[in-house]
Amino acid sequence: MKITLTTLLLSALFLLGCADTPISPIMDDNHSYQFIKLPKKSGMSVETSFSITKTINGTVGGNIYLYESYVAEDGHTVSIYVNLKVRRHSYVGDATITLTVDDEFADVSFTPAMVFDKPLILDLTFEGIDLTTVDYDFVFIDDDGTTGEVTYNSLHVNEAQGTIWVNKAKLDHFSRYGFVN
Repeated sequence: MKITLTTLLLSALFLLGCADTPISPIMDDNHSYQFIKLPKKSGMSVETSFSITKTINGTVGGNIYLYESYVAEDGHTVSIYVNLKVRRHSYVGDATITLTVDDEFADVSFTPAMVFDKPLILDLTFEGIDLTTVDYDFVFIDDDGTTGEVTYNSLHVNEAQGTIWVNKAKLDHFSRYGFVN
């Protein structure tokens, strides 16, 4: 009886091992995110996107601030707050950094393409947007639309005020970063 049971067990393991589809208790961690859309601008809003450019010496450090707002089609105000902190010794020499807030989604991009010796610190807030889902995250967004994890101290959502913000997100390189659900 033991020999028959052992033979059946080994045969089953062999057949499962040869299957085209892997059988594993490990779940695929591939998240399917949706980018958080910004409300459309009213005809009274002139700007299509917001950006600021500043030269910062990476040995000394510095900050880039951006505060902008616009009137949405339904008449309410959408506000955007950005604070990028370049810490001392993040990179060598001067870099002319451009920070651009997307005009369609709750995200921000940075140029030129750079990798840092010490992460830069980003605080980012969007107010007056539709936040009706349960789960939110702040991620790196690659050129092909794939996303990657970003380390941050905290992420807050106030659905009643339509406000989402991230505190002290650590940026290892310049690219596009934003909120997803």
